[in-house]
Amino acid sequence: MKKIISICMLVLFVASFATYATPELPKSFSGTKAKVTTYNVRLGYRNLDGSVTTSGSTESPGFTVYNQETGDDYFVENGPSSSGTFLPYQLPGLINGLPAGTYEFSAERGQGNWTGYGSITVTLSPELVDADGYVTVYVPIAWVE
Repeated sequence: MKKIISICMLVLFVASFATYATPELPKSFSGTKAKVTTYNVRLGYRNLDGSVTTSGSTESPGFTVYNQETGDDYFVENGPSSSGTFLPYQLPGLINGLPAGTYEFSAERGQGNWTGYGSITVTLSPELVDADGYVTVYVPIAWVE
C-alpha cells in the first residue's frame, strides 16, 4: 500500500511540475487557423459618359488584377460570345475566391486596340458585397477611337 501511495505522490508531483514549467502559448499559436476571407468579384466598365455596364460585348479579352500587398497577379478571361467566336468577348469578367486585400483592376487591350483602359484600386471588404454575393468593380474606359 505504501508503494501505491508513493507512486501516486510521485505522479502528482511530476504532473504539477510539468504544468508550471510549460509556458502558456499566445492564442495566435494555439493551433487554430485564422479564417481567410475571400471575395467573388464581377468586373465591368465605367464608360466615358459615366455610365456603368457589366453586360454586353467587348474587344478586351479580359481583366488584370494585381494584389498590391502580396504582388500576386491574376488574369480574368472574358467569355466568348454566344456565337462561340472569341471576338467580341462577353462581360462580365468573373473571379471567384479572391483573398481579402487591396487590388488594382484594369482591362487588357483588345486586338484592334480601339479602346484604352484606366485602372481602379479597390480594397475588398464586406461592405462592398452586393446582395448576390459579388463585389462589382467598374474599370474605367480612358479613351475610344
